[in-house]
Amino acid sequence: MNFRQASLGVGLLCGAFAPVWWVAMILYCASLFPGYSHLTDFISELAARRSPTQELMAIGGFIVTGGLYLAFAATLAWQFRRDRRAWFAAPLLALGGLARIGSGVYPCEPGCAADAISASQEWHYRYAALGFGLMMAAAVAWGFVGNRYQKLRQLLALGIGTAMWCAVALLLMEFHPAWQGLFQRLASGILSLWVLVLAVLTWRIGELPEELETRSALPRIKASRRRRRPKR
Repeated sequence: MNFRQASLGVGLLCGAFAPVWWVAMILYCASLFPGYSHLTDFISELAARRSPTQELMAIGGFIVTGGLYLAFAATLAWQFRRDRRAWFAAPLLALGGLARIGSGVYPCEPGCAADAISASQEWHYRYAALGFGLMMAAAVAWGFVGNRYQKLRQLLALGIGTAMWCAVALLLMEFHPAWQGLFQRLASGILSLWVLVLAVLTWRIGELPEELETRSALPRIKASRRRRRPKR
């Protein structure tokens, strides 16, 4: 294994590890927060000002996973460097990682109450909303990238489904505030699962050998059809 292959493997491993680490940090920090509920409380409350897990969740949860997303996006940009659609899809994933870092840098007020007005909380809400939007857009964009490759075509349905169900979960969060924690976790979990699947599928194909490219396969398919066409 050369350095380039090792770097590719490490970068894709960051993408697979980030969702697992994110879920683990949420569960661990919640266990250290007396009275915290996964059904009614936002994830951001774990990193809110004066919470018992503020630094741990802000750094270990938001900032670390955001950095892992950045590394994963950079790896995908290099892996698909010959594909112009990836030039648009990879930055969306990277910006989603930056938005998560921003959510950790700017904590919300205790309880993340809507009536608690502060500059930090305003920025936290903006980064959080931007992060969800960017990740949903990235899921769809990578779906169209994957649709060009025979072994990645399932990414299109996966990406569109991810964006659709994440949007549904976020709408339910707004209309059912009593269960806001549950629906926020559902939206975050859907996106995390998509990142994990994307990392696994791109790791399996490695450095994109030529036979995976749909465009390069088309001439061979057409030639094969011409040979099979009966003569009149």
